[in-house]
Amino acid sequence: MIVLKLNGIYHTGGQMVFGTNKMIDWNDINAGKPPELPNGSNIDVTISFDEGDFLTGRNGIVWATYDLRQAEIINSALVAQHISTRLQMLPFGEEEIFLITVTNESDINEAINFIWRDGAGLRLKPDWSYPEGEVNKSFEQWLSER
Repeated sequence: MIVLKLNGIYHTGGQMVFGTNKMIDWNDINAGKPPELPNGSNIDVTISFDEGDFLTGRNGIVWATYDLRQAEIINSALVAQHISTRLQMLPFGEEEIFLITVTNESDINEAINFIWRDGAGLRLKPDWSYPEGEVNKSFEQWLSER
């Protein structure tokens, strides 16, 4: 589970102002009555989601990595398989994550199989399956075999 934390200030009536001077109203995220916090209270908002969503092919996204070199090599390997892709960077909290997106919907399963499902493919494990700060061993192993 990836967690992003936002810090801000709570204002009476449910307005929350974050460090980027972006304001969110309580009613925009929750139908219930705003909490009765003192005006000017410091707040922390946590957003969490399943990293596995980056591997499902939803919206064409078939792989995500914190390593630009890894993203570029995998992207090139997919292109060599005649799978049209797009590489994009997404700001992700304090870090950046690189997404590989397949542009032709009919190629999504083939790309997923090639990257991590099929034993004849790359057989990669996601970056987040390793301890934080550690390299992606499955990618480095595949690279050293080439």
